[in-house]
Amino acid sequence: MRKILLLAGLLAVVGLLIYNFSGSQPIASPLAKTDSAYAAQVQQARAQKNAAFRTAATSPIPVAQRAAFGGLRYYKPNAAYRVVARLTRAAGLAPLPLALTGGAADAYVRWGTAEFELDGQPQKLILLQKQGETRELFLPFTDPTNGRQTYGGGRYLDLPVPAPEASAITLDFNAAYSPFCAYNHDYSCPKPPADNRLTVPVLAGEQLTPE
Repeated sequence: MRKILLLAGLLAVVGLLIYNFSGSQPIASPLAKTDSAYAAQVQQARAQKNAAFRTAATSPIPVAQRAAFGGLRYYKPNAAYRVVARLTRAAGLAPLPLALTGGAADAYVRWGTAEFELDGQPQKLILLQKQGETRELFLPFTDPTNGRQTYGGGRYLDLPVPAPEASAITLDFNAAYSPFCAYNHDYSCPKPPADNRLTVPVLAGEQLTPE
């Protein structure tokens, strides 16, 4: 029986990389250049995740492979992929079920949209929220790196729900991570919606891990 992907638990370390921005004027440009403190924070979160994957009972790495697990592969931290997006909330939380890799679907709602520029190209992504969730948004996406440098099924971002008055939201693609089914086919993971396809490669976050 396939397990349903859980985004809480050991993947909570990814939250260390997420920065929520709330301002009066939305902008769509990258944040400040990559600095050593930011890079160190990213690397620390990645080291914590590697340790969890190697030892935690909830790790998606098969038990027989954990002792030899050498860690996940990542792009180097790059602040060019930490962008402030124009935030638009949906008028109502309309259902938007996400198909699962193992069949069936998971219950999500369309929370809003994020519009920004990446590599000079305008982009727009749907922000989702799992039904029953109140504190976190879910952003699954695909881009041209999938199946080459990154997992073929796309990657995810977890975001805190912005303050009610916020008109912008930070998307830090350095925190982009692969679903559990990238490491273990016993898991069934949400597929990114077709509208969440970025037109430029996202050379940030988690890469494919050699088998």
